[in-house]
Amino acid sequence: MSVTVFASIDIGSHETVLRIYEVSKKHGIHELEYLHHTARLGYETFSTRHISYHTIDKLCNILNGFSEKMKEYQIKDYMIIATSALREADNNVIVLDQVKQRTGFQIKILSNSEQRYLCYKAIALQPNAFHKLIQKGTLLVDVGGGSIQLSLFDKSKLITTHNIRLGSLRIQEFLQKIQDETTSYQNLVYEYISNSLHTFTKLYSSDFKIKNIIAVGNQLHSFVKYLSIHHFGNLQPVDSKGSKKDSINRQEYDEFYQSISTQSPEKLAQELGLSLDKAELLLPTAMIYHNIFEETHAEQMWLSGITICDGMAADFAERKEHIIPAHHFSEDIVSVARRLATRFRCDEDHIRHVEMAALKLYDALRKPNNLTRRDRLLLQIAAILHNCGSFLNLNEIGENSYKIVTSTEIIGLSHQERMMVASIIRYPSSFFPEYPEIKNDFNQEEYIKIAKLNAILCLADAMDRSHRQKFSKLTIRKHNHELIVTGHSLYDITLEQGMFRQQSEFFEEAFGIRPVLHQKKNFS
Repeated sequence: MSVTVFASIDIGSHETVLRIYEVSKKHGIHELEYLHHTARLGYETFSTRHISYHTIDKLCNILNGFSEKMKEYQIKDYMIIATSALREADNNVIVLDQVKQRTGFQIKILSNSEQRYLCYKAIALQPNAFHKLIQKGTLLVDVGGGSIQLSLFDKSKLITTHNIRLGSLRIQEFLQKIQDETTSYQNLVYEYISNSLHTFTKLYSSDFKIKNIIAVGNQLHSFVKYLSIHHFGNLQPVDSKGSKKDSINRQEYDEFYQSISTQSPEKLAQELGLSLDKAELLLPTAMIYHNIFEETHAEQMWLSGITICDGMAADFAERKEHIIPAHHFSEDIVSVARRLATRFRCDEDHIRHVEMAALKLYDALRKPNNLTRRDRLLLQIAAILHNCGSFLNLNEIGENSYKIVTSTEIIGLSHQERMMVASIIRYPSSFFPEYPEIKNDFNQEEYIKIAKLNAILCLADAMDRSHRQKFSKLTIRKHNHELIVTGHSLYDITLEQGMFRQQSEFFEEAFGIRPVLHQKKNFS
């Protein structure tokens, strides 16, 4: 039996964590060891946007200690990531260089969407709980030190996701400066966070009833420990059958919240065996979840013990084919894109036609052009969103579509993939920029992919230029140096023929094959 030992290192806002896992096809993912040390990167970044030499030095010492522990396990496979604290620091390039020079570790700074996607992968490994919950309105709430991620699922699909820069550490850092000026610290926190949460629920509460909350975050372990210590009211660490309880209803959470909100950070630290810094984050975190319960009127909260380290392990196991994912997030990415297109009142019939044509062209061209399944997904998202900018301005559709996509997070796409999608739809005409014009944003391989996918999209769009879906069927075949596209239609396709010829020049340049559009009127 093949068993791999894998290490995940998370450089978080408040602490740096090492988790070591055993990964195998037979037993899945099993945690072997967990180490953590406080390194308050977030306190510095969120207040000054700068990480001091002292903190860099402490981080390097922690990582060197982790390196020694990894040598004990003879670990070769590992992943080390950083999130908002390093992502937002103005000197993060220097920090990365210092860490590499002094520890040998090369840190990957995740975009927000990449960060949340890893957590979702780990949650989705538990099909019985996760898949049952997301059949009905479920809000996945990931509370980090720097931000909150709200992701709404319904009928087993991701509907939308939003990031709010109001994490527990950011809130605590901001409010501790002014808490002495008020007699009601809790009301101050509510005023600080409630508007953003209310705006989110107002946008979607009319269309979706939120029944469940899935809570994700580093503080949840401390919450569960608090529940285990305090046996009051309906709050018990186990259910009536003696099994470990992983959810609480709204009344139980109210009892928990009222209890924990009366405790001082010093008492919580002593009682739960936490550092004072970590204990000070419990109340802001508890208040966030309490506010979400009130805003959504959800019935229960599932307390997930999932961390981003678990997500890294899940991602590794999936890539090595040790596990088969129970939930396919590519479908969620497409679902979110369709929802976004609906929000900007895109022509759904036109989108479907362009999407179908673009994917048929892609499938005919994939093998000789080294295009991947992931590239196909990026093209599909681009086809769905290519016309969203028309909602803002009919004269600058490509540019406005570009701005909409670059400013909208899509969980499951990395920041770079989202920029690629935006650039694919940015140039709807036969003009496409030369590489030197955009080389600061993309490497040469990415540029070539963007150009090819743009050429496919423009050709597909040309075949429905009238937005009347004149072709009932498309067939595509290659013959010598021509790509022959046959459209079955009884309509006049003069407009489509003209637009097709206009787009064919760049397509031929990108693929080295001349596209030709034929009409077939015989349906027999």
